[in-house]
Amino acid sequence: MAQASRSVKEITKHAGSYLTVRNFYRAFAFIMIISGAGFYLGWSIAYDTWADIGLYSFAVPLIMFGILLLVLDFEKHNPQEKNSE
Repeated sequence: MAQASRSVKEITKHAGSYLTVRNFYRAFAFIMIISGAGFYLGWSIAYDTWADIGLYSFAVPLIMFGILLLVLDFEKHNPQEKNSE
């Protein structure tokens, strides 16, 4: 029992390194992408409407904002050197 509590303490001691803004951006982006794709697939299967403008108007922004958030995270944390000629 004492060893289990020590391992939990060690885990929680290092948990702060996982709770960063960058990891939050990534997690939120993947949640948006998965929820948009899941909503599209679920709604289309349930109601047999694969080409519905209302469905697109909800699912596509979720997926696009998720992708753009991943691009923002990549560009913010991996800046490219630009040639100034």
